[in-house]
Amino acid sequence: MIFRSLDANQDWRFGAGKACYTTTGEAIRISVETLLRTFQGECFFAMDVGLPWFDLINMRNKDAVVLFIKSSILEIYGVTKVNELEYTHDIYRQSTIKYDISTLYDNHLLGTVII
Repeated sequence: MIFRSLDANQDWRFGAGKACYTTTGEAIRISVETLLRTFQGECFFAMDVGLPWFDLINMRNKDAVVLFIKSSILEIYGVTKVNELEYTHDIYRQSTIKYDISTLYDNHLLGTVII
């Protein structure tokens, strides 16, 4: 898998040729985190990409939200299993997703995404 790498602001890197791309587990991590940070309908050239965050945040059933996020992560190329996923949403409307996934390259790829 090849994926465009991200800079410190989580924006795509440009201008350095092949150095702007990453492969293996890092590419899968970036793909997962990009999915989790993208609101469905936000990308004008791919309106179905991302998660329906406004609908998910309003759901009262936290288990259903976790299940939806897990199934979305499992659809990403290279992800073989979601070992663990923790989702919290606080009173300041901030969502935190901590995940542990297995990929084609890693048995335990850990990450945290704050939205």
